[in-house]
Amino acid sequence: MGTRKPSDFNAAAKFTYGKYTPKSYNNSTTSSPQLIAEEDGATNTTPLSIKTIAMDGSASPNGDDFDRVALSIKLNSKKKAMTILPEEAVGLLIAQVKKSVRDEFVKDFPESELANESSNGGDDGEEEEGEGGESYMDLPPAFAIPGWATLDSTVEALIDAAGSSSGCGPSLHQRSIAACVGALVPPVGMAPKGAPAPAGSKLQQLLSETMKSKDAAAVKEEAKEAALARRDPGQVDPFVPLVFLAGVTNEGIELTAVQITKPQGPDKELHCPFGNINVISSVCYAYGGDDPLSMVPKAMDELREQIGIAVPESEEPTAIVTYGSVGSQKKLAKAVTSVLTKYGKEGKDSDDWDGWDEDITIVSTDRGCVSMGLAVLAASVHGRVKLVVSVKGTDDKLRPKAKLGVAVQDVATCAVAVSFNYFGGADNKWTEPKVIFDFDRRVPAGPYQIDFTAAECAAHLANGGKGIEDEVELIEKAKNLEGSRGIPDREAAALKCRFRLYQKTSRGDDDSEWIRVGNDMKPLSMEHSQKDEGESGDDNMVAIESAVLEISLSSVGIITTKLITNGETIVQATKSARNSKLLRWGTMLGSVLFIGGFLVKSYVEERIFERDTQRVLAYYKHAAANSFHDGDERQARYLVWKYKGKKDALWRRLEAKYGVPVKHAWEWDDEEEDGAKDDDEAAEDLDDGEEDEGKGEEL
Repeated sequence: MGTRKPSDFNAAAKFTYGKYTPKSYNNSTTSSPQLIAEEDGATNTTPLSIKTIAMDGSASPNGDDFDRVALSIKLNSKKKAMTILPEEAVGLLIAQVKKSVRDEFVKDFPESELANESSNGGDDGEEEEGEGGESYMDLPPAFAIPGWATLDSTVEALIDAAGSSSGCGPSLHQRSIAACVGALVPPVGMAPKGAPAPAGSKLQQLLSETMKSKDAAAVKEEAKEAALARRDPGQVDPFVPLVFLAGVTNEGIELTAVQITKPQGPDKELHCPFGNINVISSVCYAYGGDDPLSMVPKAMDELREQIGIAVPESEEPTAIVTYGSVGSQKKLAKAVTSVLTKYGKEGKDSDDWDGWDEDITIVSTDRGCVSMGLAVLAASVHGRVKLVVSVKGTDDKLRPKAKLGVAVQDVATCAVAVSFNYFGGADNKWTEPKVIFDFDRRVPAGPYQIDFTAAECAAHLANGGKGIEDEVELIEKAKNLEGSRGIPDREAAALKCRFRLYQKTSRGDDDSEWIRVGNDMKPLSMEHSQKDEGESGDDNMVAIESAVLEISLSSVGIITTKLITNGETIVQATKSARNSKLLRWGTMLGSVLFIGGFLVKSYVEERIFERDTQRVLAYYKHAAANSFHDGDERQARYLVWKYKGKKDALWRRLEAKYGVPVKHAWEWDDEEEDGAKDDDEAAEDLDDGEEDEGKGEEL
């Protein structure tokens, strides 16, 4: 589903549908040979064939994101073949399943609300059109997706196929995790009233017994060491069991390692005996052939290596859980045992042996294990299966709060890479795919940010080839292209910048397995807002200075992107940068002048104040020698302060009072004046003067 062209099929799809696709058509994006033959009026009796169609209304595929692989089905030899998308066929099956589930539920619970809604149907069991006629379509579905199928295009097509008018989308989970939850669900059946709770599943009992024995052994060992060291026993870490999940179908194989923690009693949540599932690694391969079990040794080697890297302190798996049909589980268990036997023989004489051998317990599950686990996971997502815990609030009071019955920390079963092109999308100028989200990355992951600048694109373009690898050299050359002189180069480079996403689900260094996701993006191009009538395509695009692209990855392989930009063209950005620079320097200069002006003003005023103070002291020394004011600096400073801004009035009053002109301090002669003033005038206290019409007593 959702595949853009037959060449993007995985190994399983190529093996299954290869006979329906002409060999010459596998890597082509043109119309199907059968379609051309029918348009020419020829008779084609092939009952089923695969072709690529364009979803944008074009007559033929264009090799873009609007292309889809479709099925051409010949229902009648005398009529043209019917074209249907795989997701449309799956949507019909999903609708049929929803209706069957609704009918069974109504049959078992006739008094339910859903039964009342369905009672609007017509006689003879036929549904009436209108409200309630297709209410079953609003039922939210859940899907267990195999790890080798977690591609963005496939999962999006599945979501479209399961679309609901109620706005409640499908619940998507990895199939191995659904199998793990299903293997932990207790057997069906309720215990009689007053009787003890039913025993858990085989896996639950094995994990509980192993954890109990390991914890007891650890406590005993700690007590022994504490006694020898003459100290109190410390707290030991609880044992964390490692579980190995294995599933195989005709299309591929899945091997997943998880750590299961937080045991929960039946009084807390019966459906979830353990509250946390931490995925360590998941190795998945799509297989094109008749014997998918031949992939078991390769997959187990890869998984064992990843476990050694992620959790080197972990012991051998507590259990290996198989899921699928009864026949496939038997064959898979035999293949796994064969590989474990080989590990045991190789590790006998090795000091670094991790304990993997044929003694590891293999637990088989019921055929409906995945379905049961998927139902529990979906119920947990929708709040049907939950725990009520007490959470302390800001007022230190405990309040009940609901949480998921089981928390799952997934890892990515696919890898996501990016590629750049600075030469207008030329086929031979794309950079090698650079992985941003690798296998076994904790998901949901992101957002991963990629910064695009027109200056860097211009530097890549000027360098030729596939761009500049050295980051220091790139920054240096990009800086030289900034400013108004580099506007033409930056505009041309921004319009030629292209970006592409890739995804793959098979591990290895084979770049041919990368599948392109979506159309090529133009992160530094923007459609002109003043679009004239009839203009379209690249002629209506303008270059922008910078942009940030955010990429995120979901737990089932869905890629989401978000482009962030201020929308400024390169010319606008250059003007804004220039204006910002001028404003910044102008603000700095204005601040300096403003603050400096106050400093200068304060300095000048202080100098004038000191000069006038000395002038008053010199005047009293010559005009009123030996008086109280002669040499009284405090009184002089007070007079200068009091007559601030009115110094002329002060000088006139002093002259009127003493009859001596007021001179500057350096204008007085050093010789004493004889007979200029009377003894009474020299000894007169200015403070005894009358206060009328604002005249100062201090004179």
